[in-house]
Amino acid sequence: MQFPEYRPRRMRRSEGLRRLIRETGLSADNFIYPLFVCPGKNVRRPISSMPDQCQVSVDQAVVEAKQCLDLGIPGVILFGVPDENRKDSVGSDAWNPEGLVQQAARAIKRACPELVVI
Repeated sequence: MQFPEYRPRRMRRSEGLRRLIRETGLSADNFIYPLFVCPGKNVRRPISSMPDQCQVSVDQAVVEAKQCLDLGIPGVILFGVPDENRKDSVGSDAWNPEGLVQQAARAIKRACPELVVI
């Protein structure tokens, strides 16, 4: 009988063996921290549906990015929360060089060049 019909269990005999051959491990190296960027300065607005998460201004996003780096989190992902007057049907703020996400990405990369910004 050949694999896949026959699956030998020799590598699953003990916890030590299982630990040595385990494929997936979870560590801070696997984390990506979300940042919700809103307009303004020194803004921290709690998100009611997401406990312990806030919409933050660009300057506060830099502070949080530095904290992520200090904790060993290698990357952040940015979500822009524009003002109502900046929203349109085609999302043109997404490609605006002075959009929220673009400003935050530049500021974070200046402060933490080794951090991955998505």
